Amino acid sequence: MLKPQTLLPWLLGGVIAVAGILQGLHWRSSGNSADLAEIENQLRIAGEENEMLRRENESLRSLAQGGGELAVPQEFIDRAEKEFGLHFLSSPVVHRLAGEELRGRIMAAIESRYGPSGIDDRQEAYKLIGWLRPEDDLLSQLASVRAVGALAWFDDVTGEGWVTDHFDLKNIPDQAALVRLLARVLLHQHFPPAPAYPGDDAARAREALHQGAAAGSEARFYALGARAIGFMPMKENTEAVQLLASLSPFLQGLTTFPASEGKGLADTLHVQGNDKFQAAFRNPPQTTRAILFPGEAAAEPTALELPAVPEEPFLTESAGLLGLRLWLEPLGDAGAALEIASCWKNDRYVLFPDGEASSAVLWDIELENAGAADKLQAIATDLAARQEKRHVKVTRPSPTRVRFLNTFEATTAASLGSK
Repeated sequence: MLKPQTLLPWLLGGVIAVAGILQGLHWRSSGNSADLAEIENQLRIAGEENEMLRRENESLRSLAQGGGELAVPQEFIDRAEKEFGLHFLSSPVVHRLAGEELRGRIMAAIESRYGPSGIDDRQEAYKLIGWLRPEDDLLSQLASVRAVGALAWFDDVTGEGWVTDHFDLKNIPDQAALVRLLARVLLHQHFPPAPAYPGDDAARAREALHQGAAAGSEARFYALGARAIGFMPMKENTEAVQLLASLSPFLQGLTTFPASEGKGLADTLHVQGNDKFQAAFRNPPQTTRAILFPGEAAAEPTALELPAVPEEPFLTESAGLLGLRLWLEPLGDAGAALEIASCWKNDRYVLFPDGEASSAVLWDIELENAGAADKLQAIATDLAARQEKRHVKVTRPSPTRVRFLNTFEATTAASLGSK
């Protein structure tokens, strides 16, 4: 007995064949009265119907077989290898899946990256710091902004690519999406992430470089095609743009950072030649500051020493220069936020239990000079004055360090706020 995965394409293929035969018989019976234009019109309609059935066949096959794989044309593989001066260590794997399944797969990859409860802990910390609004759902929003209207997605956990059932290599935007995917796969094979998660700021810096390089490859593909045949530039994903605009400024900034600052750095490295380009990937930036100020030394800062919290913390992480800038921008003008954030030297925050059913966050930010710390303290103090039902304190453990503390228990605020 045939399996459903095998039977489904046979049945659909039979439908297409029967439809073609019936259409041909119809044309033969009506050929005496139909003129040439009518016949050409019927041929066009039949072709469109067959193309629709072919896509439905591929979609249903994806659902029945778990997606299957896309046969990547050799010319695209050759292009990626030539562009970056690298060879694929193994054949690039690009899976197919139904478009409605993409968001779920992205969510699973995000959860896998952060580990058990990691994304939930970040959501709690982000809300206490002020990066997220009370109604925000971090995991859902991160996945949705990547999935809505997308033709393709790169899984940086497995190093493999995915295309949806709407993907069609005859279309220029789909070809460009494949170019972007292959760039990610190739760079991932040669410069894979470290086995242990490096922390959020370092991970964001690496993602910006890799995603920026892939975005640059996609843009160059479009530019070459435009010169050759004059097709239109990349079409904006309007659904994703609308969704992005609905997110908090923090999530907007995280989402656009690789495509803006990351691409800018990767493009600069690419025009300097393969040696410079590959060297940057072999020793990737360890902070988002290194993406924004690539001429500076890119050493990873040592972890800040924080005061002991009452109970074992849920999470400790670094926000980096990017996190500080995105925290400040909604509180004032972008110029002042960038001026203060550019003085970022180090930071660390900790999320810990606070009472029976609440959490608290303590965030220390080390700046390059006391003047920048004065400005940061003034802005943070103004934010603290707006809080209700929570105890928010801003202190100065040192001339160049600012401490932000958000607790539910007054005793916790009094204890840690004085250290």
